[in-house]
Amino acid sequence: MLPPSLVSTYQQYKNDTDSIAGWLASTAKATGYVSDPLTQQLPKGTSTRLKGKARAEAKKKQASSSSKPAPVNKYIIKIKDFIPLAEFIASKHDISIPNSLITTLRRVIIARGGFSGMLAEKGAIADEISDVNHGYFVGVLEKVQEILKPQTNTTSTSSTGSSPKASKDKSRAGVTDDEFSNQFAGLKVYEPSEDFLNAPDIERPKVREGDNVTYEAEPPSSLEDLYVAVTLLINDINKIRSRIEWIWTNYRDGFFELAACAVTTNTAIDLARKLMEDVVPMFKDHGGLWKVLNQFHIVQVMMKGYEPFSHSPNGADNFNYDTYDIADGTYILTCRILDAFTRVVQPGAIPLYKEGMFGYYDPRSARDSKSGYQKFEEDRVLLMSFFTELMAVERGVGDYPVEDEFLRGIKELAKTKEVPFYLVFAAQIFLDIHYILRGNASRGFETLQMNLQFLDREIEEHFEFHKDLKIDNWPTSHNQMIRHLQAKIQYILGDPVYKAKTQAYHALREPVPASMEPNRILKMSPVLCGLLLYHFRSSTWEIGIRLADAWGSITYSLHLYNSLQSEKLISNCWPDMDLVWAVLGDKFFVGDTPKAPEDYFKKFSLQMGTTAAAFTSKRRKNTALTSRSGPRGIKDGIPVSSMFMNRYRHGTGQVDWTAEHIAQIVDLSLWETEGLEEEGTLMLGQVDTKKLKQKSKSIKANKFSELPPEQLIRALMFALQGEALELALPYTAMHRECWALLRAVRKQCDPLLRQMFTSKYMERETELPFVVGWIFTALWERRDTKLLAEAGVAVADFIRSDGNTVLDLLKSIGVPVVFGGEEVV
Repeated sequence: MLPPSLVSTYQQYKNDTDSIAGWLASTAKATGYVSDPLTQQLPKGTSTRLKGKARAEAKKKQASSSSKPAPVNKYIIKIKDFIPLAEFIASKHDISIPNSLITTLRRVIIARGGFSGMLAEKGAIADEISDVNHGYFVGVLEKVQEILKPQTNTTSTSSTGSSPKASKDKSRAGVTDDEFSNQFAGLKVYEPSEDFLNAPDIERPKVREGDNVTYEAEPPSSLEDLYVAVTLLINDINKIRSRIEWIWTNYRDGFFELAACAVTTNTAIDLARKLMEDVVPMFKDHGGLWKVLNQFHIVQVMMKGYEPFSHSPNGADNFNYDTYDIADGTYILTCRILDAFTRVVQPGAIPLYKEGMFGYYDPRSARDSKSGYQKFEEDRVLLMSFFTELMAVERGVGDYPVEDEFLRGIKELAKTKEVPFYLVFAAQIFLDIHYILRGNASRGFETLQMNLQFLDREIEEHFEFHKDLKIDNWPTSHNQMIRHLQAKIQYILGDPVYKAKTQAYHALREPVPASMEPNRILKMSPVLCGLLLYHFRSSTWEIGIRLADAWGSITYSLHLYNSLQSEKLISNCWPDMDLVWAVLGDKFFVGDTPKAPEDYFKKFSLQMGTTAAAFTSKRRKNTALTSRSGPRGIKDGIPVSSMFMNRYRHGTGQVDWTAEHIAQIVDLSLWETEGLEEEGTLMLGQVDTKKLKQKSKSIKANKFSELPPEQLIRALMFALQGEALELALPYTAMHRECWALLRAVRKQCDPLLRQMFTSKYMERETELPFVVGWIFTALWERRDTKLLAEAGVAVADFIRSDGNTVLDLLKSIGVPVVFGGEEVV
């Protein structure tokens, strides 16, 4: 069950209504009320009463399956029965009415009450609202409140209907964070009351103890009910939309990284789709998505004093484009473009967009100065041209590595010829991102292309380095996996979507237009670029960690580097290792970082999976240096980013994310924010180790479970941003650098090593990490620092010439690193 604050606003409203129905029915039944709705209505999925032999057989089956939970009985309470139930309860003068019932009644009345008046006042679709339904539900609730209020536990309710806890929580949370400057945040198609918005903190009335029946209020069916639901839903998803705009504004300004932005954005659309599930089923009874959004838009236009109908400059329709800004918040124009697209989708064919069909998009132009119709033209050109790209993936590319919600929705549209609401939302987000980035929209592709070309070269470097250097615990299957990844990288660089469109033109016996530019889908979609970047970075991250663990290169080089620093035997820093150490924290060492000679050896032995006796000069011949358990690798990292690997790497992860899932994922983060955005003091830093240990011991619910979806998205963005550098680090390059360092150390220390431990100290190059062990053995067993000092000479020389390799590589792929406030060049 979702934490209350993570439930959609409409679901809160429905929970309020159901709790009123449940309390009325349960209380009345417990005090002797007899009526068909309470005694004879069958739960959903049950059959009529059995008799005779059939009843006996049923009892036997029930006894044999007694361990299974009993099915939940569900009763639907009709709205017309609310008043009779209330009157019956009121006649029992010994029944005390809980204040939570009156508070909940009042909250629903206020949340709902304004709709009837607005619809009537503006004459909005009055012929479709029957006299019976118009304002009927509110009247019923008001009558129930009037009947029962005299018998409440206390009549001293607060003026807002909020409990002290709610007031306290609201004061603590504040509203400034939720009111980030944004054009969508200002759009309030209808603002629910504070009582209603505070609902999660207010206790709802409960059914009588021992009553195991689930009660629900009669499902809404009137247009007014639909208007309530759509209004609350639009308010919810516009908050999510606003947070997504915040993400891409910060990306544009250089604060957020592409892959983190893309994963967070697509997750935000997932959450919006989840919120829609409460309301979308109601659309079918009122003409479907297009008709519902159109009516909703008309009401909004009339409420703001505009005429809903006019004539477009070309006379093609009667939409009043002067109301574009209102339409932007009701999703009607985006829905309209998608609806038009369904009519050109033919089975099995890629609908090829002809340049200039709807004009041209000029990102250099000033959107703010455009008329409503000109803005709509931009929307249409961007969407209609991009539909071809997405359909090319759907119809011509069977193995595209990633899928965002826009592509997923287009695939659903292609199969059903219907437009799902989440696709409308995803398409609107696509437009929003373009209008934030304008001429910089293709920057995502440039970043992706640069990174994929780098990874392709990096894989070649890896195979060249290990051409003659092999170990048993790096099997051939690992290399095959790397080659498969390289082939996939080259596949994307080769632009399979362009090839699919080319084949479509050939099938039509038409020449490929000269205007059909390569990689258009990626140039138009920063989200797909970011998801692909995540896909390939997460794959190479895992390969790099496995490689470092198999060879011991990074870990044992760090052990040596740490000891040299602690003993003050080197004066220069190793920037690459300092970076890796800072990013991975204490994942290298077993326990705390060693700071004394005896600890260097012990920690190293534990890391290697050996005993101290393995490195003694008196060890027996052929004594194994490693234990059966093997060495300990680098501890798992990127806890938040790794939770999305199944979906965006393997295509097997869930897509039905709920806010509860995201709250649990964000709670894994090893990063936290300090300061305030509003004051320009916000900073992102790693969680203190002591805090982390306390956090792991805590059994309390995570703090993110109290956040509404739009704030949860913010927390996820920061969590992924914190892990971005760790995910981007080229561990394969760091492995080669560390191996080169170990070679230099062995060369410098070889004479002393032979003198102390004979020539048998290392027989194969694959044993290079053991050189560090022998150096620590001499320090621990003989109290001899000469070997460590010689190693310091080698390390210092190496750092001067090769200590910035990884940092240079990161800079080359657009990931600059800052140490102490200064960028490392």
